Amino acid sequence: MDTPLKDFLELSYNELENLNKEAKEKRIKNFGKPDNELRKYYTDYLAKEKRIKAVTVAFTDIEGKFHMLDYNKEYILDSYDNLTFDGSSVRG
Repeated sequence: MDTPLKDFLELSYNELENLNKEAKEKRIKNFGKPDNELRKYYTDYLAKEKRIKAVTVAFTDIEGKFHMLDYNKEYILDSYDNLTFDGSSVRG
């Protein structure tokens, strides 16, 4: 039996690179405009794509330390305009 237990989205490096290039082009075309169109595009994609289970948000703080936060996909869709970072993982 070769049926996988879970169906996760798998992308090759080339597929991921192409998606990143498309995203960059969309951001460039949308520069200086309200982000409503881009937000709708990506939230619709995320809601429609059943193989995505979670989203990782990565950022750097003022000191340049890299942080990664994992969110459940449904939480992101319900709370995208109210994501918070309490700083508890920042040392110092």
